[in-house]
Amino acid sequence: MFRLRIGLAIIFLLPILGCSSSINGSDEKTNDIYTGSVYFTGTINEITGNTALVYGKLGSTEGNVYVDLSVNKVDKFQVGDKINVEYDGIILESHPAKINTLSVELME
Repeated sequence: MFRLRIGLAIIFLLPILGCSSSINGSDEKTNDIYTGSVYFTGTINEITGNTALVYGKLGSTEGNVYVDLSVNKVDKFQVGDKINVEYDGIILESHPAKINTLSVELME
């Protein structure tokens, strides 16, 4: 009877131990998020402080996006300017959308 219990315990515990995601015992997680940058071109519709409301096309979506203008200390931006925006590829689902602005360039 004792051997039967040991055998059943092994049968039930092996699949659980075999499905462990940690091979070396550490619980480190890998970061599978794309960390490259993405660009889009848009037109400034409104400026409030260092933030601009820009109309542009991000991926398959077209609409307004909040852009941080403070990343460019050189250019002076105005409503109606066309700009090229670099961001980290993440678009926060809000209305209007928000991004993490990496750079902003005034287009001529």
